[in-house]
Amino acid sequence: MSRNFLDFAKTGLQKARQLGADSAELFIVKNRSLEVEMKEGSLDEIKQSDSQGVGMRIIKGQRQGFSFSSDFRSTALDKMVVQAIANSKYNDAEPLLQFPRQSRQYPKLNLYDAMIGQSTMDAKLELAQETARQAQQWDERVQRIERSGYEEGDVEMWLANSHGVCLHQKGSYCGLFCLALGEKDGEQQSGYGMDSSLAIQELSPEKAGRMAAQRAVQLLGAASVASGVMDVILEPMIAAQIFGIISSCFSGEAVQKQRSFFAGRLGQKVASSDITLIDDGTLPGRLGSAAFDGEGVATQRTVLLKDGYLQQYLYDSLSAAKANTHSTGNGVRGSYKGVPHVGTTNYYLAAGKESPQDLVAAVEKGIYVTEIMGAHTANAVSGDFSFGASGILIEHGQFIRPIRGVTIAGNFQELLQKISGVGDDLTFFGGQGAPTVRVADIAVSGM
Repeated sequence: MSRNFLDFAKTGLQKARQLGADSAELFIVKNRSLEVEMKEGSLDEIKQSDSQGVGMRIIKGQRQGFSFSSDFRSTALDKMVVQAIANSKYNDAEPLLQFPRQSRQYPKLNLYDAMIGQSTMDAKLELAQETARQAQQWDERVQRIERSGYEEGDVEMWLANSHGVCLHQKGSYCGLFCLALGEKDGEQQSGYGMDSSLAIQELSPEKAGRMAAQRAVQLLGAASVASGVMDVILEPMIAAQIFGIISSCFSGEAVQKQRSFFAGRLGQKVASSDITLIDDGTLPGRLGSAAFDGEGVATQRTVLLKDGYLQQYLYDSLSAAKANTHSTGNGVRGSYKGVPHVGTTNYYLAAGKESPQDLVAAVEKGIYVTEIMGAHTANAVSGDFSFGASGILIEHGQFIRPIRGVTIAGNFQELLQKISGVGDDLTFFGGQGAPTVRVADIAVSGM
């Protein structure tokens, strides 16, 4: 099948040139996915899917055209080429637009686990059941497990263009999830837990179940807190979520369009000295890793912030050409149905040297944040944000009681400067990661 797809891609490149395209690119993806879900200990649903498709980009007269199809017949290929060329007429000319050439060297990564496909359905169901058991046993206030499950997938891709790029890559992933319900004195809270990996043997039902149970009970009995300016500690998942919000500010394209508060600030100190932020598509065993990006450029490790100083932006081929530099291998692609755009791979805040316990112990009064709401309302251009938050009140370095109904507001540019401690517990959630983070003097609005 791999040979057939490569032949299909080469045929598409030839037809594009014959019909008048200056250059062309074909991106082919084949997916397989499986999800099994348990409800109250019994199998509830099995969902399986297989799909494949191809996206074509062409350049004609400095204009890009795009089309896609899930049909691999010769007649469908002809239509796709004609459509891509026709679509190019509606796009603005980009004098610097061109498809990349083959990179000299690509990282050697093991992204595929054959054991995922070889593992029996009974073994996968047992993983889902054990996740539920771990959640149920973790705390007596966990009343029931609403659902637990296992998911997996294979992704195979081929990419070829008129400049000699001809690449193939295969990867896999798997994961566990659980939704637990906690109850105390008639009050109920739900909590979601998960674990994911490239290898099935590395999945941890205990980790996913414990996370679900902890999040289901930790806010039971929560109340608001008096307004004030105080320290805020972000647990790893929340820190990863907040740093994920500002990831678009590192896009070279966003910088060029003045849609980033980092525009024009290379070399400047923009964050606390505790902050080193990295994007690395070459990390072994991580879900965001790949040998090449959605354009065929080799992935790499890019340090964005080092000790608080802005070091680099992220680029795809076009934004790099406009900045007179090289692509960082960040031309990501959601599927064959879209063109590449600047995005992150494995994007994470590097671990610090303090334990999470020491970070908490240093807080006279503050909040340990375990949940935020309204993250989508943050403004990545100005940096302004206002989140609803829940968590645990800290006084004199000790956890006191759960809280909810508070609002945390400020500006990301100021927040980065106010970070006063970074934990040693770097944790990844998919393609984003962070340790525990302490931020000083944040405005908190409560009752």
